[in-house]
Amino acid sequence: MSVKSISLLPLVALLLLAVSPAHAAEKGTVQAAIPWEGNGRVFQVNTTTVQFLGALSGVMYIETAKGDMNEAFVQCPIVQLLDIESGATEATGHCEITISPESIVYARMTCNGRVGDCTGKFTLIDGEGEYVGITGEGGLRVRSPLHALANDQASGEVVRVAAGLAIIKDLKYNVP
Repeated sequence: MSVKSISLLPLVALLLLAVSPAHAAEKGTVQAAIPWEGNGRVFQVNTTTVQFLGALSGVMYIETAKGDMNEAFVQCPIVQLLDIESGATEATGHCEITISPESIVYARMTCNGRVGDCTGKFTLIDGEGEYVGITGEGGLRVRSPLHALANDQASGEVVRVAAGLAIIKDLKYNVP
């Protein structure tokens, strides 16, 4: 190899990097489970309704179509209304899913159902690092023992939910 061809190698490598995209678009579908712990406060907001203001946190286990398992830390501040008489509930929250300090995904969760069993949507809304611009959506089911605690709490009292489970089915995602 001549001196001339050796000095061209860095230039060729630089050109290849400039021509190839920094991050190729990626689409897929995954399944996820989040065993979580929660804490917050319960407030009486009318004669039949209490409101839980708090946060859920845990580890998200993500399974790809190929069966690969990945993990991420999740933290979701939520607002949940619980109708004591009818047993109806609705919740909304936003989640920060931390894969690494540079790779974070943001999501929104909404659900309706019975106290202790809420179904709805889990929507990917943005990201950082390699997940900038991520979008997607999947079905959500959240199980919680909160109904057993909410009936016996004074308004404004701190509540610590020992455990719950969120299942996200067929989460379709698109990273531009």
